[in-house]
Amino acid sequence: MSEPAQSDAFCLAPLRGVTVRTFRNLHALWFTPPDCAVAPFIPTFAGEKIKPLLLKDVDPELGQAVPVVPQVIGKDPAQLRTLLRAFKAMGYDCADLNAGCPYPFIVKKGRGAGLMRDETSFARMLEAGCEEMPHGFSVKVRLGIDRSDLLAARMALINSFPLREVTIHARTARQMYEGAVDLQAFTTALEACRHPVVYNGDLRTRADFLLLKMRLPQITRWMVGRAAAVDPFVFARLTSEMPPPRDPVRLKGFLDDYLAACEEELYGPVSVLGRMKELWSYLHQSLADGERIWKGVRVCRALHEYRRVVDAVFASFPGFVSDVALRGLHPDGNDSTCFLIEVPHEGCDDHHERP
Repeated sequence: MSEPAQSDAFCLAPLRGVTVRTFRNLHALWFTPPDCAVAPFIPTFAGEKIKPLLLKDVDPELGQAVPVVPQVIGKDPAQLRTLLRAFKAMGYDCADLNAGCPYPFIVKKGRGAGLMRDETSFARMLEAGCEEMPHGFSVKVRLGIDRSDLLAARMALINSFPLREVTIHARTARQMYEGAVDLQAFTTALEACRHPVVYNGDLRTRADFLLLKMRLPQITRWMVGRAAAVDPFVFARLTSEMPPPRDPVRLKGFLDDYLAACEEELYGPVSVLGRMKELWSYLHQSLADGERIWKGVRVCRALHEYRRVVDAVFASFPGFVSDVALRGLHPDGNDSTCFLIEVPHEGCDDHHERP
């Protein structure tokens, strides 16, 4: 298989409570960063007045180490316009619509992946977004809700708007993050879509990337989410045949800086501990003896306990798991059993950030 083309670009996916501004900035400091990031979604709301805390994660004045695209979730076009105008006032000319969040409590409200169920509502949101941000508005979708044919049914509608790009997670909402990605249904959507398409789903290792490049040679933009939380070294490892070894000293430095930053920006030790546990719910999966480590982190009730557990891990570092253990895709086209988990969060004030 050939080396990836220079035009391949990698985007950090929005992951609630994890890929927040502090994570993105410190990740870029300690590791190879992605080319861009889509920020965790901001929900639409009634009214015209926007609380500053709502926009804090994407505030350019607070520093954004990688180019960031704000993302909105909702179903009311007037409320969408309110947020998009706020983004424009902050200097953004791009924004993304979340039409792919799979969590049932989101879908049942007609938001996230549930938005595609109602063609009229979906059309009104796309129309409002493209009017407010001509050629700068994009959408993130799934193949469908219960079946993988809904996106194909909505593709004519999607093609009728001047979207910047369409990100497709190659699963249905019902699948959540489990089971096999459906590359056949993704290919059908890709061939029907007139816009640039970003691939999302089980891109975890370089072997996955090369396999996807062989199956999807048209794709040059790739979104990586949970894998970046599991393995912060992932972007260097995706793009290089011989990446430098994963360094536990670098990982520990990142974790120490992230803890310190969370203590500065969040209210109270409970919120800080919750933020660190969210990261470790993914990160432990890249470490040998990770389940034992995660159990130790999960039961911590105070920051001094957390520091003691983590210091002990790195004092006698168990090593990293192999790429084979991390792979999401296999040459026979079957997905491995999905061991990556995600903790759902609704709203945008995760862990009570300081204003």
